[in-house]
Amino acid sequence: MKIWWQSSTAIHEDGLKDYREALTQHLNSVKRDDTEVSVNGVERGSLDLHFNSTVALNSFAPGGVLDRLIQADQEGFDGVAIGCFLDPALQEARELTNIPIFGLAETSIHIACMLGSTFSGIAFCDKQAQYYDATVRKYGLENRAVPFASLGIDLQQVQKGFSDPTEMMDLFKKSVAELAAAGVEVILPACGCVNAIVVRERIFEMEGILILDINALLLKITEAMVDLHKLTGVSRSRKLLYGMPTKENITQILDTYNFRSAG
Repeated sequence: MKIWWQSSTAIHEDGLKDYREALTQHLNSVKRDDTEVSVNGVERGSLDLHFNSTVALNSFAPGGVLDRLIQADQEGFDGVAIGCFLDPALQEARELTNIPIFGLAETSIHIACMLGSTFSGIAFCDKQAQYYDATVRKYGLENRAVPFASLGIDLQQVQKGFSDPTEMMDLFKKSVAELAAAGVEVILPACGCVNAIVVRERIFEMEGILILDINALLLKITEAMVDLHKLTGVSRSRKLLYGMPTKENITQILDTYNFRSAG
């Protein structure tokens, strides 16, 4: 089984080396023996993902998330895991491809509802916490959620946590205490980077609250759904939301927007 793991960052760049290595090591430690995980990023992209404009550009520019996921389909990967809590280009990629595709936020918040009566998450900045609260409403689970907490830092500061996690983990533990006081039962480290650091620190429970390893969860769900897809053909409904353009339409779309996957 070949799984394409997609970051919303240019994870191949030197500045993200610590994240790339920690993530790759962790995914390889939890994958099935017959699974090959390919970690990929956008061709070019800003780390200013606390701005919605940057999220959109990293998602939809040529060489961005959507372009790369179409490439994964073209290259014969069995499934895609979008390892970013923003779920970038998730709906659009499902519309344009046939392979199973799963997002970090959609997957983890639904599973969180199976593991406790209430859930929340910890974003790295205030604006992303607001974005994630809107994501929860979009997925219809606001009655199970407590508003997300924030570490109050940016993604570049998060990267420093790979070499010295003390400051970031102090902020994380403070946020856990705040969410515990609000009655939360399951907490999601709501960023692939933040999750990678929390897991490396071996923190899976605090104050009786489950701290969910969402990177491992996403990979295992993707593996399971690839199996289900192969066994039963289940993919997604093509009725409305994921109604697929014709092959000719897709070719025209990719050519019009100068996507690398246009060939």
